[in-house]
Amino acid sequence: MSLHLIPASRRRFVQASLATAAVTLGCPSLMAATEESADHWALLADTHIAADKNAVSRGAHMFDNFNKIIDELLAEENKPLGVIINGDCARLRGRPGDYATLREAVDRITTAGLPVHMTMGNHDDRDPFYGAFTKQKPDAVLVDGKHVAILPGRHANLFLVDSLNIVNEVSGKLGEIQLQWLAKSLAEHSDKTAIVIGHHDPQFLPKGSTAKVSGLADTAKFIDVLHSQPHVQAYFYGHTHDWKLTKTSEGVLLINQPPCAYVFNPKRPNGWVLLEVQVETLAVELRALNKQHPQHGESHTLEHRFTTVS
Repeated sequence: MSLHLIPASRRRFVQASLATAAVTLGCPSLMAATEESADHWALLADTHIAADKNAVSRGAHMFDNFNKIIDELLAEENKPLGVIINGDCARLRGRPGDYATLREAVDRITTAGLPVHMTMGNHDDRDPFYGAFTKQKPDAVLVDGKHVAILPGRHANLFLVDSLNIVNEVSGKLGEIQLQWLAKSLAEHSDKTAIVIGHHDPQFLPKGSTAKVSGLADTAKFIDVLHSQPHVQAYFYGHTHDWKLTKTSEGVLLINQPPCAYVFNPKRPNGWVLLEVQVETLAVELRALNKQHPQHGESHTLEHRFTTVS
């Protein structure tokens, strides 16, 4: 499973289902809400937290940026069902000190009663990661060497995948075993819209291309899995430190999350994304750290590709 920090008051709602080779996590707010109300999720990516709280990269103070975002999401009127940090949680190589500092900030979120879910990016390292979050190591391996999970909602299920291949190597890979798990899990949860979340970007290269792969090495196979299930609405990814929306040839949304840390292009925004899922629509809104950025507050509302079965 992905690393899940569940506040003590909500842990009794956690259920493991090995029959479907997935972990399903629930929370009181989800169960108490009405069928018509929207689900809200706070989507973060590329926090790049270093052991040194004062570390700066490309002009960005990573620890301060993360804490500013935490301030914002804790002030949200509609509290999210959970906070998802989509990979590259650590600075470069996923050192123990990086995760110790990360834990200090993340504790602010869980203390406020919100679950935190994290995926693995190429700058993460699983062993030190679990060293800092010892109690969160899963009892059963669901996909060998990977961290996967299903987060349920009223109108859509979120599928978290693990694209970390080699620590501190830019490209990522899901692998055959995880792709089989994803295909099986999507098929077994076809009664609702599906949203997939993973760190690496899909990289579409011409057949026979010898170009360096900086994104997802098995993009073609991954997209085939998404296309095989008509209820798949979107894939959220980080890694490229950008904010943009595109679509696959068959209409699956590809949503590039902005980084919490630094941008590669100084004209692009950093920040986080508020995801709102309603009965018939999915909406994303950019919450830029720089409130004067022209794209701050930019939102997109899209109808589900698949109508939820009642």
